[in-house]
Amino acid sequence: MRHLFRVSLAALVVAAACGGGGDQAAADAAAAAPAASVDPATLDPKTITPQELALGDSLFHGLIGATSCQACHGPDAKGGTVAPNLTDAEWLHSDGSYGAIYHQIETGVPQPKQYLGVMPPFGGAPLTPEKHRAVAAYVYSLSHPVGK
Repeated sequence: MRHLFRVSLAALVVAAACGGGGDQAAADAAAAAPAASVDPATLDPKTITPQELALGDSLFHGLIGATSCQACHGPDAKGGTVAPNLTDAEWLHSDGSYGAIYHQIETGVPQPKQYLGVMPPFGGAPLTPEKHRAVAAYVYSLSHPVGK
């Protein structure tokens, strides 16, 4: 019984960290998140700065902010059973462009095509436009050369 409790508790923690709270969690995150101030179509990967990448890395790994992308995508961003790999060329919900990644962070993934975790808008935490762009830049850099 104790083992079952630990497994259930662990599943609950992972689900909550990855937005597994369902539609209400996604709705709450969307209501709390600031409106996007950037048109994703105008984002140019050539404008990504080392400072943005560093900020995005810190946000992705939960070193700052109220969410941690690595909770679902893994510390190496190679995914797992809850969320997809962000380091390869396969993108399930977009074309993997900088603008598309920016937009995906904004809208989340309320109905995943694969995997177990729902991704709430902005990862479930309000992001300033600066942090939103930084996370998008960092995720983009995981599968695309940046600054070359």
